[in-house]
Amino acid sequence: MINLQALKQFKESHYTRHLVFKSSSVEILVVCWRPGHSSPIHGHGPSDGLMIILEGEIVNTSYLPDGKKITTVWQAGDVGHTPLGARHEVKNTSDQDVVSLHIYAPPLDRELQGADMGYHNDVIPKEVTLPNDVIRYFLGAACEKVPQALLDPGL
Repeated sequence: MINLQALKQFKESHYTRHLVFKSSSVEILVVCWRPGHSSPIHGHGPSDGLMIILEGEIVNTSYLPDGKKITTVWQAGDVGHTPLGARHEVKNTSDQDVVSLHIYAPPLDRELQGADMGYHNDVIPKEVTLPNDVIRYFLGAACEKVPQALLDPGL
């Protein structure tokens, strides 16, 4: 179970990233955004990314490899996906705080991000295996089809 209240920690100067879980196949974060906070334009390298809005609404602009630019507003309960090969930026353009849950598979490679995004909590990740049925259960309410990249082919 994720203790969301303990992870809802905001900074005035920039958004915060709180590590919930990390293994060799998946990384889960809670990200807290104050009004006006935004990410730089970035990609996720070989990682597939899901963003579930838990509170508030956020604007996501995706820059696709074919040159298309797609801007969407994601609200609480929405699940957004950043396709492999796409770059994107996320902005809180509202006047309310936003809390989002991010799932990356495989975990993000910090060196590919172009900026050290770091973690803002004191969690020390431990190597564990998260079985496919747990991943399916966790994501079941959020999406009809679990992206293949989130599933470990060895399980």
